[in-house]
Amino acid sequence: YNVGSVDENYGKSGLAHFLEHLMFKGTKKFPTNYFSKFISSNGGSENAFTSFDYTAYYQTIPAEKIEKIIELEADRMQNLTLTKEQVSTERKVILEERYQRIDSNPSSILDESLRKSLFPNHTYGTPIIGWEHEIKSLKFNDVFNFYKKYYVPHNATVVLSGAIDLKTAKKLTKKYYGKIKSNKKTIERLSLSDPNILTNSRITYNNPDIKQKIWKRIYKISSYKESIKDGIALDIGLKILAGGSTSILYDEFVKKRKMVSAIGGYYQGMARDKATVYFYAIPNKGIEILELEKLIDENMLDASNNKITKEKFEIQKNNYEYEAIYLRDSVSKPAQIIDEALTIGMSLDEIENWNENLKNLTIKDVKAALRKFIKNKNYVTGILG
Repeated sequence: YNVGSVDENYGKSGLAHFLEHLMFKGTKKFPTNYFSKFISSNGGSENAFTSFDYTAYYQTIPAEKIEKIIELEADRMQNLTLTKEQVSTERKVILEERYQRIDSNPSSILDESLRKSLFPNHTYGTPIIGWEHEIKSLKFNDVFNFYKKYYVPHNATVVLSGAIDLKTAKKLTKKYYGKIKSNKKTIERLSLSDPNILTNSRITYNNPDIKQKIWKRIYKISSYKESIKDGIALDIGLKILAGGSTSILYDEFVKKRKMVSAIGGYYQGMARDKATVYFYAIPNKGIEILELEKLIDENMLDASNNKITKEKFEIQKNNYEYEAIYLRDSVSKPAQIIDEALTIGMSLDEIENWNENLKNLTIKDVKAALRKFIKNKNYVTGILG
């Protein structure tokens, strides 16, 4: 569904995730656990997740049972039976989930604050699970109205992957989703942007439970939606710079200087609006974090100018292509990639021809993308411990 936490009104955080939970409560025709029991009794599996930009439900099932799955999904798109008691019960489950995932995890607490500082006005700064006090205040009508507004055919994408042909897919989709009434009016969405932040932000979090210091930084950056080629160039550049044990920063700070036990960074480019780059370093005992931060900045600049070699570029470029091919070698992963890309506003042609952007990509493009990234001052720095 083309709805995520980004679409929630202020004061109503957690609605998209709340509804994801409630979508498993059943309908009049298929009550309570019928859906899940059907899947498990046929050797299948299911799950769901909420992101900032979309909410996904997926099942893996023997091919001959696909019609029933389509029927069940179409049914709960329009006929979900919600009660105030269910909402009250599930609220407790979600609050416990928030406690376990965020409130009892110092690193997650810091991440939540970093993201809110990076996106002070945009709803990308609101946690997907919601703020605790707002989860507690959500009413039955909040959830039900959210369901009726966003859970409609023209706001959903169905991807069928595996042993099914196009003719059958069209026939079954029309048979079950074609019955659902939909006025196809454009859905009005919350559209917020952030002001230009001219100050440097540094957030620290410390409590007695923190045993290990961590340095973090989150950047606001352009997404794949703005330019696939630029996104791939940045992604490859960051893999060379900070992507695991073969990266330039790992070699410098873990192997040579022995200042950190781990260091890395990665691009999260699949976003409807602005994307992010996430960096982290775990300093060894006795290492001053501010001195480490200064050295990381210096080495990132030096690496972009002097250490992005032709050999490193070719290795990562080939790896990128191989990984894209490997991701097609499953039933579920291609479906997820297609669904995610379509939902954030990309086209099928862009997805299908993704690696075409690699063919003409040069080391010059990668260096330029890294230099532009390093000049980007739109970031928030965090220190844990």
